[in-house]
Amino acid sequence: MKISSSSFFIESLRKTGLLAALICTVMLTACTTVAPGYQATVDNVKVLQKMPGNGVAEVGKFTVTDDSLNHLRIRASVYASPANGSFSEYIKEALKNELASAGKLGNKTSAIISGKLLKNYLDGSYGIGKATVSVRFTVTRGTTISYEKIITGETTWDSPFVAAIAIPEAQRNHTEAVKQLLGNLFADPDFQKSIQ
Repeated sequence: MKISSSSFFIESLRKTGLLAALICTVMLTACTTVAPGYQATVDNVKVLQKMPGNGVAEVGKFTVTDDSLNHLRIRASVYASPANGSFSEYIKEALKNELASAGKLGNKTSAIISGKLLKNYLDGSYGIGKATVSVRFTVTRGTTISYEKIITGETTWDSPFVAAIAIPEAQRNHTEAVKQLLGNLFADPDFQKSIQ
């Protein structure tokens, strides 16, 4: 049986298209990385434990200014929050973790800490990597705001060319930026006064 050149060409395109679709599907599904669960840091817990007074706080609502802040990428990989895909919820859980580890997490207390994620930036490109996380933290007592400030955590690092090394390094540094964010909050004397 003789196969015409046009039939052969069409069959080749069909097979190539299917192969390309399969490759794209595998790449899209295989390239999602979930942020590691947040672990309280010794430094942050010490700062909280050394705060004057016996203040405790409850953690309230955390929101995001724009949903795009919940969608990060490290090179071609999607970097997702383990807290229902929300980095504002990730920061909320990190705050709870730090407060609980220091014995400063209260239940139905008068001081409630809320936050709005303003910036969530991660660049793991070759060269200099950078992670920045900014949150507007608010402490309320009833209907009175006793504290409101924008706090930022930021890290930079040498980001290697090889993605297999660069991606975990970017993940680690994003988590470090969150740790610095919370450390900067806890070290603020105005914040410390607001939960007393």
